[in-house]
Amino acid sequence: MPQRSLKTVKHLVLNGFFWSITNQLSLILIGLAVSGVLARLITPAEFGIIGMVSLGTGFLNVIKDFGFGAALVQKKEVHDDEYSTVFWINLIIGFLLCALVYSLAPLIGHFFKESRVEPVTKALSFTFLLNAIGIVWNNKLIKAVAFKQIFYRSFLSTIISGGLAVFLAYRGYGVWALVAQTYSNIIINTFLVYLHIRWLPRLTIEKKYVISLFKFGLPLLADQSINYWVRNIDNLLVGRFLGKETLAYYGKAYTLMLLPVSQLTGTLTKVLFPTFSMIQDDQAQIAEIYLKISRVIALIAFPLMTGLSLLAEPLILIVYGPQWHAAVPIFQVLSLLGMLQAIAALSGDIYLSQGKTALMFKVGLVSKGCMIIGIVSGLFSAGLMGMVYGYCITSMLAFFLETYYLGRLIRLSLVKILLNIAPYLGVTMLCLVLAACGFRSFHFSVLPDFIIKGLSFALIYLLLCFIFRLDALSDILKLIRKR
Repeated sequence: MPQRSLKTVKHLVLNGFFWSITNQLSLILIGLAVSGVLARLITPAEFGIIGMVSLGTGFLNVIKDFGFGAALVQKKEVHDDEYSTVFWINLIIGFLLCALVYSLAPLIGHFFKESRVEPVTKALSFTFLLNAIGIVWNNKLIKAVAFKQIFYRSFLSTIISGGLAVFLAYRGYGVWALVAQTYSNIIINTFLVYLHIRWLPRLTIEKKYVISLFKFGLPLLADQSINYWVRNIDNLLVGRFLGKETLAYYGKAYTLMLLPVSQLTGTLTKVLFPTFSMIQDDQAQIAEIYLKISRVIALIAFPLMTGLSLLAEPLILIVYGPQWHAAVPIFQVLSLLGMLQAIAALSGDIYLSQGKTALMFKVGLVSKGCMIIGIVSGLFSAGLMGMVYGYCITSMLAFFLETYYLGRLIRLSLVKILLNIAPYLGVTMLCLVLAACGFRSFHFSVLPDFIIKGLSFALIYLLLCFIFRLDALSDILKLIRKR
């Protein structure tokens, strides 16, 4: 690849980092604020109803585009007729899924033994049709690597839909405020993407494109299906055997844990996938970028998730209120799992950019199967917390397996990948020990306790980073100076 192209790739990644960090910080703050207000206006039982509906219909969200969207991003060149083909196929799939969910609503309500699940499921069934309209537009935006637009549309749609949900919840609409939040987010997001893309499909479905898309998309769909059941079998079992309130506590703890992780890695993966696809033949360049980005993620995610685990009780009380105190021990353990998930989220971009969806499926079949065993055996042997610990332990084993095969694709050994992030784990653990020992002597009311101890933890960590001269900190400081 010419030198100029390499500079372009580096510029895209650096620029993507800037807008990703901006996007993540904004959405974390907005998400916590909206979620905190709603948690005080809507009961745990009503959140549990939405959780049950999501469990009953969530798998269909995985198969809504059969992996065609990722296939469009991975390909170096995409014809306009190919975009049109995917658009109409997605619309047909969306219509069929909408009809399926609507018809299955009574069965979903019966499974969870909750009468209010049926009408909410019927109401949310039409989101499949709305989502289908914007899939191609969204993938065109990602393929164009339009980082600013990703930030703007996420920010605006989150603000407006969150404000609407809070208003309706305040007026006493309960679970329907959450339904309105979902619809408004989809509609605003789709409209803003269209305003930027300004593309409409032709009336055509080309068979030759469908065949090539299926070849890439079906293994990806299979892997995503396995991943879905791993991420949701815990919720499914909790909802079925422990009830809607326990499901709400678990769901809130998991969502709060996932919020910083998903915002840290979610936008980055959208940046990295198209970027890696541009240089898919240059494995050395991909390996260099992967190591640098995983260091930066470790620098941020490791102390962030460890600090949140340490301060779980004041955080839960501040964000959700005292009625959610039962979520504290769940959140403490899951936060440590979030450290691994932040790094593991990068692996999918490597597999996809190399077109190795079949390998990704095979590895996922083993690793995710192991995680399912840990979740099920933990729940039935030691209850809710047994399931949480089983999930975390088997996730660690799965991380090593998936990272090993990822390294083989870009000629990196597992040892080199682990050593790349080991200093950040070591500094984080040292910071945890120092902070935990120091915090024992000080006790404040809830909000001052969280702020003072949180800032103290952050300052100790930054000091240790400067003392040990961690590379990722230098990378971030250079990026800030360039911006």
